[in-house]
Amino acid sequence: MAKDVELFKAAMTDVRPLKGRKQPVIPRAKTEGPSKQPKESLPAVGATKVPPPVPQVFDRDVDRALAKGKRMPEAKLDLHGTTLIAAERAVTRFIADASEQNLRVVLIVTGKGTRLEGGRVFGGRIRAEFPGWLERPENRARIAGVRPAHPRHGGSGAFYVLLRRRSSASSRSLRATPQR
Repeated sequence: MAKDVELFKAAMTDVRPLKGRKQPVIPRAKTEGPSKQPKESLPAVGATKVPPPVPQVFDRDVDRALAKGKRMPEAKLDLHGTTLIAAERAVTRFIADASEQNLRVVLIVTGKGTRLEGGRVFGGRIRAEFPGWLERPENRARIAGVRPAHPRHGGSGAFYVLLRRRSSASSRSLRATPQR
């Protein structure tokens, strides 16, 4: 990082700001002290492995159909105006219900969440926490993929969630199958 700052300063020595503009803030180089690298702890005996994260890719055919407008999300959840805790519960309940109804593609609107306070731009908490909610074991088992929505469905303030298909054995009752 120190090299980058020095290179930046060297490149900008003869640059002058435009008329009516303020002088840019040049970052200072951090002093390189002895770096302490944390020791890696060994996992506890009997600890379970963390399941792989929710994939960010979609089925190619579903992705193309959504992009061309030939397929629409089968259900929608709008989280505007909800608190962080209520939004988390709503997402978990919505994904569970959609999975039970055997839906394939759902739309979850988190909102862009950008707002201006005191001259600073703040990002949305729900949108920031949303990927973590999808990583929870109860949600991860039901989700096949996630991607940002098309602008007509909310753009960067919404996500398509591709749900896993339930196996045909789980959707049939054993009593309904004929016995030999």
